[in-house]
Amino acid sequence: MAPMGDNVVVSNVNLEKLLSMKGGQGEASYANNSQAQALHARSMLHLLEEALDSVHLSSPEVPFVVVDLGCSCGSNTIYIVDVIIKHMVKRYESSGYEPPEFSAFFSDLPSNDFNTLFQLLPPLANNGGSSMEECLASNGHRSYFAAGVPGSFYRRLFPARSIDVFHSAFSLHWLSQMPESVLDRRSTAYNKGRVFIHGASDSSANAYKKQFQTDLAKFLRARSIEMKRGGSMFLVCLGRTSVDPTDQGGAGLLFGTHFQDAWDDLVQEVPSQH
Repeated sequence: MAPMGDNVVVSNVNLEKLLSMKGGQGEASYANNSQAQALHARSMLHLLEEALDSVHLSSPEVPFVVVDLGCSCGSNTIYIVDVIIKHMVKRYESSGYEPPEFSAFFSDLPSNDFNTLFQLLPPLANNGGSSMEECLASNGHRSYFAAGVPGSFYRRLFPARSIDVFHSAFSLHWLSQMPESVLDRRSTAYNKGRVFIHGASDSSANAYKKQFQTDLAKFLRARSIEMKRGGSMFLVCLGRTSVDPTDQGGAGLLFGTHFQDAWDDLVQEVPSQH
């Protein structure tokens, strides 16, 4: 069990069921407040396409499988998957091959609002036994089969050697858990109940660093098993301008303090629900 703040105890498994971006399509929803992520994602499309150019072209008889890890519930993930599939179609056609069928898996924690995401998906073009060529030519329709995969990407999510392309953007900064030492009042790494490390001690920063290293190793180990030989993975991660991990000034500090305020409000609400 991992204590959260000073008042509430929540297991790491329960955290996976609780944590998510704001669902729905309301004014405060992620779907309507993810323009910054969309802008940054579009600025890196040329890098994504370079990565896709190295992907092995498998037999047209085998479906080409794309995964977006940390998909959330907005249109950004749909846009990226569409970019990936259209680029791969061009590669198949320019190589003289018939494009295969495509599958896209949208993955996030079980608490993610998959219902909203699925409602945003364009209708599948492949109705009534249409050919792949007709499917790809249909404007306003998607040319791939879609499915949601709930679960933490710090564990295995797919069968071995089953995925051609993994994509994940602005997700890996979310750790699997808070380091136990930063929650322990007796530890030099105790972070006074805060959920960010701006101005924290070196011990607190090192505890978060070790947790990130552990999580990233688990993430890469799982993907190395799941990816097909000749596949590719494209990761976009948040960074900082300072080499000091406890310096999260500017936008990072603004995000951290707002998140802390929101978390404190949540902590106050939880006891009243029991």
